[in-house]
Amino acid sequence: MKRTSIHRTANTGLAVMLAAGALLAGCAGGGDAAKSGDNSKGEGKRGSISSSLYDRGNVPVEEGTVDNNRWTKWLNEQGPVDVKFVPIPRAESKQKFNVLFASAGAPDLVFDYDSGLMNDLYVQKQLLPLDDLIQNNSTEYKKLADQYPILKEMGRKPDGKIYQFGRLLGMKTNDLLFIRKDWLKKLNLEVPKTTEELYAVAKAFREQDPDGNGVKDTYAINLSYTAENVVNAMFQNTGVFSKDGKLEKTWEQAREATAFKKRLFSEGLVDKDFLTDKNGEKAKQDWINGKLGMYAQSSGADQVATFATYQSLKKNVPDAEVIPIELPKGPYGQFNPNPKFPVQLTAAINANTKDPKAAMKYVDFLVSKPTMNTLKNGLEGQHYKTDKDGCAQPIDKEKNKKEMVMTNDIAMLSSMALMGKCEKYEIKLSPEIPQEKEFLTMIETADKIYLNPNLPFATEYDSTILPSLSADLVVINKNTDTINDLWKKAIVSGDKYTPEQAMVEAKSLWEKSGGKQIDDFYNKWYQENKDKPMRNNDFIKLKFD
Repeated sequence: MKRTSIHRTANTGLAVMLAAGALLAGCAGGGDAAKSGDNSKGEGKRGSISSSLYDRGNVPVEEGTVDNNRWTKWLNEQGPVDVKFVPIPRAESKQKFNVLFASAGAPDLVFDYDSGLMNDLYVQKQLLPLDDLIQNNSTEYKKLADQYPILKEMGRKPDGKIYQFGRLLGMKTNDLLFIRKDWLKKLNLEVPKTTEELYAVAKAFREQDPDGNGVKDTYAINLSYTAENVVNAMFQNTGVFSKDGKLEKTWEQAREATAFKKRLFSEGLVDKDFLTDKNGEKAKQDWINGKLGMYAQSSGADQVATFATYQSLKKNVPDAEVIPIELPKGPYGQFNPNPKFPVQLTAAINANTKDPKAAMKYVDFLVSKPTMNTLKNGLEGQHYKTDKDGCAQPIDKEKNKKEMVMTNDIAMLSSMALMGKCEKYEIKLSPEIPQEKEFLTMIETADKIYLNPNLPFATEYDSTILPSLSADLVVINKNTDTINDLWKKAIVSGDKYTPEQAMVEAKSLWEKSGGKQIDDFYNKWYQENKDKPMRNNDFIKLKFD
């Protein structure tokens, strides 16, 4: 690993991002999104590529399929190349990509949020170095990366070359914990401030009939899919943490978090089938149907999907009152949950692609401002109109919700931080409409309590900041994948298998597999970089507007 690259990532990135606030203060949003194809097709022969696209199972039947709908057609009509889309199940993206790469069937462009997957693909030499391609064949992305060098630095791997494309988001909320305030009122309970108080509230939500139907059919909190991250954050169970000048693995924290989850499970306070709810859809439906008292999710407060979920709950339970709450204080302190990191690496090119230049053209098209505007707002006259301030305002929000449900995953290279104040989600909400006013308050509260500079983040170092593992360490890490299964086994096994047993077995597997080499690798990096501005709490201060 080139240490100078890591150093530049922190110093250059922070300087550039701090400058961005001043540069972008006058940026205007909006624009004529319908014309986004006018100057993007370029010259010469039209290329052909394949590109991955998350399949969340949420495309309305009348809109087509995830790989064949109005927006995939629009991309092919307006974009510079022909694109064949390869659906990737969102909840099983890593497994799907591994199968595709193993069978030489992976798409030319790979989109995924998982930095671990991208590192594995880099180690396996499945990704194309991008330096020359960006320098010689890019227009829009090259301009963006030249203006914000942190995109280049964070896209570098240990060999010093760039392998990933990224986008600029600004620090945003990601992991959230909502609670039914009306249930608290009904049962004469306070917002839980500690994990013990959360347990007491959870028990009441399960046993005291908060929905008033006379049946014990409510659950306290969800644990499936990414919701478990929220509970883990209460216990600082986030992989590694710094203590006494060293990085240490969170063995004790994992045991405590597992014991807490086991307590909830054993007393019937959570859905017994949470492990089979692979994409969190069952928990989401429980929340929407008014059967869940606390809802943990990982998508950010200022998101169309988050508001849509809230709308669905209010449709089913009009009297529901929802508020985001601070993560309760646990035995290791109180923490902010995981945020969206201000710079997000989301795409790479398959090393075996036959036409890298065509892939680069498509990336340039995706990062251009007109395309970003279209993927955010739709087509002018169909989905939005421009108001007196030049901002796009939706014509029919319900229509947009149905017709634009798939654009968020197409827009994984959209640098939303550069689109001006008009493109903040809050701008699209009207304080005159009660439900939207309520949600505006929820966004404001979430920003305040989950991006609190006075609290540490449970995850001290974002995965995009930690150095990539070498090939031999990747193998070691992969050989310890089953550790997570041990913790889950402890949750559901009653007295037959305890969190203490899980920790003993987990530590033994880690040591026998060579995990100490990974510990030493990260500690060496930590000793060289611990005084540099790389922690999540350093980046929370950065503003783009």
